[in-house]
Amino acid sequence: MKYYSVALLFVLFLSGCMPEPVFRLESQHDNVLNYRGMEYLYSEGENSSVTMAYYRHVDDYIVMDVEIVNYSDSIIQVDTPGFKYSARYDYGDGSYNPLKGGTAYNPEQILLNLDLASSRANAQEKTNLVLDGITVAANIASDVAGADSQTVQERNRRENQRTREAIERAERRDQFYARVSSLNEQRTYWETEVIRKTDLYPDESIAGEVLYPVAEKANVVEFSVIVGEEEHHFVYRQKKYKP
Repeated sequence: MKYYSVALLFVLFLSGCMPEPVFRLESQHDNVLNYRGMEYLYSEGENSSVTMAYYRHVDDYIVMDVEIVNYSDSIIQVDTPGFKYSARYDYGDGSYNPLKGGTAYNPEQILLNLDLASSRANAQEKTNLVLDGITVAANIASDVAGADSQTVQERNRRENQRTREAIERAERRDQFYARVSSLNEQRTYWETEVIRKTDLYPDESIAGEVLYPVAEKANVVEFSVIVGEEEHHFVYRQKKYKP
């Protein structure tokens, strides 16, 4: 049993140290403009055009840079349901296995989730402050009540305990500030860098990032951008590199 446990821990150690694979998307279109290492694909319809470029895989996101132009004489709304994707494994003989599909991440929902997380973090911090205040008050009352009867060892133990509690309070505050800072940075990104629900007037354009889920087992990912009644398609081959 002892050797089995050691072997299991060794396997878990090795698996925990394995580096994550790296993914890249490569265009399957002939008409590609390369600029500073990025492939820009262009699709033009009668009333709109879409330019798309792959930026990179970041955590659970595929980040695409998108620009949309409205050439029509009416207002066109750009929104998350218009950014679709499908991922599949192509066997190369005409057959394939569909893996997943849907729409891009909704920035409005992400922003709501971040605000909810921030609200919970603030509420927890207020609770911690109240509990810390109660603990400090109780310690002071206890010290005053037993000041005359405490031995040197007991006073040292109480001092050590108060020091540990102070360190724990400082660590919790640091974690809180780091958490709120991270949430604020994420909110700023989703609020300013990602394409959000927008009404495009004639001859107007909008540009920004669109984030899609990662399908690790897929080797082909297709994106569709719906602008008004026109649909623009972009096909990429996903390559997986193991470090």
